[in-house]
Amino acid sequence: MAPQALVKMVRRALLGAALAAAGSLASAEGPFEEGTHYHRLPVPVATAEDTVTVTEFFSYACGHCFQFDPELDHWAEGTAEDVVLERVPAAFSPLYELLAEAYYVARACKVLPATHTPLFRALHLERQPLRSQEAIARFFADQVEKTPVSGATCATPDDFLKTFKSFGVRSAINQSKSRAKAYQARGVPALIIDGVFRTDGQSAGSNEGMLQVADALIEKRRTEKAPAP
Repeated sequence: MAPQALVKMVRRALLGAALAAAGSLASAEGPFEEGTHYHRLPVPVATAEDTVTVTEFFSYACGHCFQFDPELDHWAEGTAEDVVLERVPAAFSPLYELLAEAYYVARACKVLPATHTPLFRALHLERQPLRSQEAIARFFADQVEKTPVSGATCATPDDFLKTFKSFGVRSAINQSKSRAKAYQARGVPALIIDGVFRTDGQSAGSNEGMLQVADALIEKRRTEKAPAP
């Protein structure tokens, strides 16, 4: 068995045990409950038919998101092939919107592997004052110089700053705001399961709880999307 497949198998087994333990502890109340541990969106958001999409609604400005990010990555490594993880940055305020732009700039420039975790760390551990497009453009150029990314389309501060001002990034921000309304998401981090359900730390009780609820809802969506016999 390939190492990656073995990791996924072990991860699924551990998450299954965690879900079983959670169900045992909550036996008096039953399984995860709609309206308590998660919420159904009034209008579903369209997703691919042949996969289950898990969307993280997050912000680089959010300390809880910084803590949750490695947990989510580790969880995603253990999911089945039909589960797709995507991230959507929130734009609740001027600072959140600036950092959402930063995410979309990094994505457009194909440098997210070099910038995603370093940007979290720069904000929450190093307390760097990254509060302008110019400051983030310089930061991104420094990160790409330290960690070159194959296929990157931006390398200098001017490259990144030009992308900040692009139509594509502005459109992505507008879509992010529209999706926030569709998700009825008022805080971060939150997980949207296949455009149908939303859970967050408050509803699920913790970051780990969010992932346990997500696992249960992924199975629910698989069942709902399965062809009728």
